[in-house]
Amino acid sequence: MRLNTIREWRDIETSKVHRLFYPQVPVVVTVEFEGQIGGMPAIWCTPLSFDPPLIGVALAPDHKTFKMLMGARTFGINWLEYGYAKELARLGETSANGLTNKLTSVGLKTFKGKKTTQPLIEQSSANLECRLNQNYRVGTHELVVGEVLSASARSSFDKYWNFTRYNPILYAGTTENKKKAWIFMSIRGKKTKIPYTHTD
Repeated sequence: MRLNTIREWRDIETSKVHRLFYPQVPVVVTVEFEGQIGGMPAIWCTPLSFDPPLIGVALAPDHKTFKMLMGARTFGINWLEYGYAKELARLGETSANGLTNKLTSVGLKTFKGKKTTQPLIEQSSANLECRLNQNYRVGTHELVVGEVLSASARSSFDKYWNFTRYNPILYAGTTENKKKAWIFMSIRGKKTKIPYTHTD
């Protein structure tokens, strides 16, 4: 449908501008530091450079996983399919504090990357091994720039994703009522709301 009028436009609060970019495919940042394995969902992740191959991911600096990444200086990036939306939500609500392996605590298995020995998720559809290139504080978040050292994917990726075989999680935000929930969608028309187990 073509829109030929601006009469239906309305102002958007600047604090809600990020929602104009949704839905987005989230990634899981994984890291091991001092014998502890951490991981966290990241909604804002993007390529930054062809040569050298750089990616950028915005992370909340108060999270334990971010602090572990700063110590380790290497990390993994993982893509999960829609079938793992519940695990992704639980990961986002679970603190790494006091856990030896945050990923296994939510039902995700790991293996060590060949280049960095950082943990990668067995159930992932694709993953990257990255070395910290630089990081910047940008308002509420820290922009972590990673140099990609290694990349691998399942057979559903061959130059581009084959979406008849790959069904990524699409993050569409959270509900704004007392019963807060994650909202996930799939490219095949499914939609699910996963209630928060806590509201910290």
